Amino acid sequence: MHERTPVDESVAALSAIDSKPGRETPQDQACFECDGPAGTVWRDHTFIHGVGASAVEVTARIPVRVCRSCGFEFLDHEAETLQHEAICQHLGVLAPKEVRGIRALHGMSRVAFAKVTGLGEATLNRWENGLLIQNRANDRYLRLLASPGNVQALQHMEDAGASETSETVGASRFRMLDASAARRRRRTPFRLVA
Repeated sequence: MHERTPVDESVAALSAIDSKPGRETPQDQACFECDGPAGTVWRDHTFIHGVGASAVEVTARIPVRVCRSCGFEFLDHEAETLQHEAICQHLGVLAPKEVRGIRALHGMSRVAFAKVTGLGEATLNRWENGLLIQNRANDRYLRLLASPGNVQALQHMEDAGASETSETVGASRFRMLDASAARRRRRTPFRLVA
């Protein structure tokens, strides 16, 4: 009998976990090393977030894909999403799915939500897809936007601003130079003197 290796233990753990009723695992994926079928083992994974003195250890329970043939282990998008959510929880800010949920609560497209809230459409996209974590001020703003009354107030402001703008289109609000053709003809040419 040979000595058990970490690969043997991962494959054995995979068999035990996959056989438990009620455990949802995606269909087997292909291994990146040998193209064999890879199952899922759930593990607590500790990783470093941040750099220098602000670096902290964060732990997330993530799915680790393990090849049933060669034992190769890898992480996929699902694991990265769960790690990102753990970082958001550590920082005390909304996770991407919660940001999407606030917008969905109001039944708005990203474009409409950006217009009403004054947030950038690209910024919302980054927050909703986990490409960027919002700062504390924007996180608080997002939490306030979870209240329908606050979004309605912003919509009224947006509507009032739109009607005010349409009324003042023809009015000149700023002094400007008269750049008539006669003035342009009278101007003196610029010469650099040595």
